[in-house]
Amino acid sequence: MILSVIYAQDRSLIFTTGAPLGSCTPSNNPCNTDGDCLLDETCNPPDFHTIEWDGTSGQSVSDRIHISGNMVLEALKIYATATTETAMARVLLQADDEGLPGEEIYSWDVDVAAETHGNNYFLIITTDLCIYLDAGNDYWLTLHATDTQSEIDWYYSNNATFTYTASSDQGENWEVAAPGNCGSLSVWAEYIYEPEVDEMIGDINADGAVNILDVVLLANAVLTGSYLSEGDINNDGENNVLDIVGLVNIILNGPSYEQLPTWDYVDINTNSVYFDQLIGPDTFNGNVSLYYFGKAG
Repeated sequence: MILSVIYAQDRSLIFTTGAPLGSCTPSNNPCNTDGDCLLDETCNPPDFHTIEWDGTSGQSVSDRIHISGNMVLEALKIYATATTETAMARVLLQADDEGLPGEEIYSWDVDVAAETHGNNYFLIITTDLCIYLDAGNDYWLTLHATDTQSEIDWYYSNNATFTYTASSDQGENWEVAAPGNCGSLSVWAEYIYEPEVDEMIGDINADGAVNILDVVLLANAVLTGSYLSEGDINNDGENNVLDIVGLVNIILNGPSYEQLPTWDYVDINTNSVYFDQLIGPDTFNGNVSLYYFGKAG
């Protein structure tokens, strides 16, 4: 019996500061290369936060990210480069604690020099981790230097409207968070949609349980010709023997919810036996109690 359908299909860029841009000298126009500037001008690289740690003090930076809906984290793109031959960064996703980075949710150790591949960013793919982000909450993305030999440049965001904070002691204490040029970052996640269902179908006497007492009340309504909306199990606008049968079935087997409209999507999981095939609810009808369609999980 299929109890409910949970699916996630809206893959979105949920937060971005944009790719960092340099500035032309002397016009100060934004640029990526000298070719973007006026004749005889030079494109200067973007400014940056220096992420470092000497064993006693240093600098770590954390960007605040607001989550508008229930999501599963899919990927992070952090615009940073190594300035030392060894450049190990620790990337943390943290919960919010009264406007500052709080409890660690997940962390990654990244060899920035190896992972940037000559670019000015590195990627972290999280689709196999099932990291859930809750609607209406703030989260923090933090960058630390893992050791005293590592130094990383985390490029400024293009404008100073993003909230961030910094720490000189590896996150033991944080400065007051404020708008400014945070570290450049993009975040992708997958929205989760879950249909609301009435878990107490048939609870006619509203005692929090569906049992024989509800059957007695419904049978009495059928015999007297009265109508109980809570007892209209098949939603046909009346109480009759079909509702009694349906109520008894709920007591014996549990409620059976109306399915969402069916669909088919190509299975992109290379480890799945259905890889590259069209699958949907009908593929598994009668064999599972819950569906999840998406890359995470």
